[in-house]
Amino acid sequence: MSKVKLSEVSDAPEEGKGKRINLRHPYTEIDYILGLFQVEGKYYCITDLCKSCEGSLSKGVLRGMFAFCTKEECAWNIRKGFCKWNRSETTPIYKVAREEDGLYIEI
Repeated sequence: MSKVKLSEVSDAPEEGKGKRINLRHPYTEIDYILGLFQVEGKYYCITDLCKSCEGSLSKGVLRGMFAFCTKEECAWNIRKGFCKWNRSETTPIYKVAREEDGLYIEI
């Protein structure tokens, strides 16, 4: 795993909102589509595409710790990565660290 800059703090989503981040890993050159969220002053990062229907989580509605996708309104916990309706279904989450020059994740 490596530490990768995700966003400038000034470009991060507002409180209670999400933002889609297209990230190319600088070493592996693997492309990631991630959702970055801010809840109660903390940042959370999760794979943006819903595993059930491939709707966007970052462009959907955020209620508490659950992001609802844009297609079928599947709810995903942005802190733990599980589906609200089927907790055995999970998606990758990434711990976000806020540093002086931006937001970073281990990926």
